Amino acid sequence: MSESRTETFEESLEMYNEAKDVKIVTEENGDLRSAVTTRLAAGDGPEMYRWTQNWTGGHWERDFLYDASDDLKVDPADQFSSPAVEAITVGPDDAVVGLPVASQTVGLLYNEDMVDEPPETFDEMESIMQEHNDPTQGKFGLSHPIDAYFASAWLHAFGGYYLQIDENGEGETGVDLDATKRGMEFLRDRIWPYVALGLDRESQRDVFRNENAPLAINGPWAIGAFEDSGLDVGVAPLPAIDGHAPAPYTGTSMWYFSARMADDAERRDAALEYAEWISTSRERQLAHARAHGSVPVVDSISDDSLGEQVAGFKRSYESGIPIPSHRRMNEVWAPVEDAIYAVLQDSADIDSRFDEAAATIRSNWRQ
Repeated sequence: MSESRTETFEESLEMYNEAKDVKIVTEENGDLRSAVTTRLAAGDGPEMYRWTQNWTGGHWERDFLYDASDDLKVDPADQFSSPAVEAITVGPDDAVVGLPVASQTVGLLYNEDMVDEPPETFDEMESIMQEHNDPTQGKFGLSHPIDAYFASAWLHAFGGYYLQIDENGEGETGVDLDATKRGMEFLRDRIWPYVALGLDRESQRDVFRNENAPLAINGPWAIGAFEDSGLDVGVAPLPAIDGHAPAPYTGTSMWYFSARMADDAERRDAALEYAEWISTSRERQLAHARAHGSVPVVDSISDDSLGEQVAGFKRSYESGIPIPSHRRMNEVWAPVEDAIYAVLQDSADIDSRFDEAAATIRSNWRQ
């Protein structure tokens, strides 16, 4: 966590410990992945650890996680948004291996000094981009980092997907589906012409921060830098494309329940009680939202309770697709990204390049 997020987290922890007869103790670690896997593999480690949901599938298969379905006093389905519930469950029996505390995804950011109202349709968005796009003068229609994560909204928009989990819990790629290729075609023809050439996140951030683009595709993590530069930034969901909805990948930050919970019932109950409190406390959820733009996943918190920026990201999150937590997802990112870059930067054929990416993914799975 950043220093400011750590302060808010510690404030919440202090409030909880002062109100309870137990003391929740935390440990900060600079390389959490290594620490967790090493210690849990040795039968050591914490009752809980915090990360986004993308470790869920691999850690479940390695027996690092505890199914708390029968121990929780809250019903996740009654408390949290659907993407958050999906993020914390794993396996064919929907084991509940954590509780969610925040979410993140990308949305449509707009400079309020350059755009009066956020576009409600992609045609409206395209008109704004066309109006401001003048690359010869260093002006662009859109600030948009492009990698497999940031491009997911468009490649999902027409029914395509990178990875889908079947009823048996196995992952299959849809990179070579016509629907995914149609999304790539849309990205190439309707997005790419308005984007500056530097596709990395920092270069694209600077395009918007320096007011060289009226619109940006980015997440809540970028808002602080923009506002520090004096920008008034609005946030809205990505607009519909002729009845099709862009669906960005979403991430959910959660407290994982480690296998150590099976060792000591008293410690398990204490850990679960804290997790239930921090994940459902309306007051603490709103505190994090107001201080850091953190997007709550608690159903009882309405958009009206949030600032306009956080509410915009929340609507985008609710229309998105959770990043699959299946172990096979690790082999998907690089081939998809290579295919995207080949099409945009080298004018590669979409059909052949995405077929090649799908073949690479399946080959890597077999290995």
